[in-house]
Amino acid sequence: MYRMLKLFLILLFPICLFALPIDQEQPMHITANSSVFNFKTGSNIYEGAVKVDQGTSHLTADRLITNNNKHKIEEAIAYGINKPAEYSTLPKAGDAIFYAKAKEIQFYPTQSIIILKGNVLVTQGKNSFQGPFIVYNMKDQIVTTPASKTGQATVVIEPDKLTS
Repeated sequence: MYRMLKLFLILLFPICLFALPIDQEQPMHITANSSVFNFKTGSNIYEGAVKVDQGTSHLTADRLITNNNKHKIEEAIAYGINKPAEYSTLPKAGDAIFYAKAKEIQFYPTQSIIILKGNVLVTQGKNSFQGPFIVYNMKDQIVTTPASKTGQATVVIEPDKLTS
């Protein structure tokens, strides 16, 4: 049963969706104060000091819920209840680390989308996006900061250094 559960988690969890391809081949380590696995519904719940590490990808949250359909992850939602949920990864060799924090981080791997809600901060190198709500389409590399009643978005884009 333990081996089946370990294989299930490694194959279905989307933490490496936006990371180095080699990360998907690395073992995944998940720690939490408690966890519930419902194999019938495909819903998994991790609560309390949740930490997920796989290669260069790291996620910390107070609560994590994953939903699977036919052995494929459809949704993973990380909640920052006491402090923001945080996600970091190295998208590709030579890139700066992608770092995101928010009250809620939603992963939709089949659509290559991350939705961040509540006091969002996304940085990569010296570039950053900050606002109440950010949608990041990894496939098309588009960051959207929709209009919000709770505040404006701030974008900081550092110019490339000029070479002589």
